[in-house]
Amino acid sequence: MQRFAVFGHPINHSFSPIMHEASFRAIGFEGVYERRDVPPNQLKAALQQAEVEGFLGVNLTIPHKQLAVPMMDELTPEAARLGAVNTVLFRDGRWLGHNTDGLGFLLAVKAKLGFEPQGKRAAVIGCGGAGRAIALSLAGAGIADMVLLDVDAGRAQALAETLHRDYAVAAQAADHAALCRADLVVQCSPSGLAVCPEPAAVAADFRPGQVLYDIVIPPGQPQTPTMREAALAGVRSANGIRMLVEQGALSFRFWTGLEANREAMERAVEEGMVSHD
Repeated sequence: MQRFAVFGHPINHSFSPIMHEASFRAIGFEGVYERRDVPPNQLKAALQQAEVEGFLGVNLTIPHKQLAVPMMDELTPEAARLGAVNTVLFRDGRWLGHNTDGLGFLLAVKAKLGFEPQGKRAAVIGCGGAGRAIALSLAGAGIADMVLLDVDAGRAQALAETLHRDYAVAAQAADHAALCRADLVVQCSPSGLAVCPEPAAVAADFRPGQVLYDIVIPPGQPQTPTMREAALAGVRSANGIRMLVEQGALSFRFWTGLEANREAMERAVEEGMVSHD
């Protein structure tokens, strides 16, 4: 029986256990997946404990992804490029850190919205850990132009400079008036979570022909507040479920070399979302 977990703080909202265990059942894999609330100052000790207990690997979520980087014995090129770890493999007494956020996002936005980044324009709302990883991944996939919005203008400007320097992307910190320039709008702020019920953008910020990917999984319903505003402007959108599924499936492949059942994973999260408060 292989053991896995997700570490975060807080963590009670995580759909990862029901998602992974649905896939385990679907493919006949002998495994269990749990969630553990781990405060930031206890992350290293929690990883050590998981290794002692015989876990094959763990996922990391807020606030651990960047904290874990110096704790790893080795980073995959993707984790090093993004400067964050969301997947840890325990192997032969070593900790190998990986990141499935970027590719998980790219696979999700293609699957749900048919979006291909090459030569297109994007806008990213929220430039924290997830927004930064997504912006870098879009740049690596060939996005031509990007506008960045954040409550911390300095953080958006710093990310714009990184994108321009490392990827030659025409990136700039901007305000909501620039959203209409984008072919793809990505919502990466806490908007839509219980602690932040206001939309990150309103209908007037969008234009027909755009698509919106909101990485939030809204509690109890399929649309986030930002998605509802986008719908008023005739903009197609998707929530964060498929990104979570793709991230999880990539983590499972990294740990085991096996393919997860994405359909079972997505169905489990959709069903869990209805009863989630």
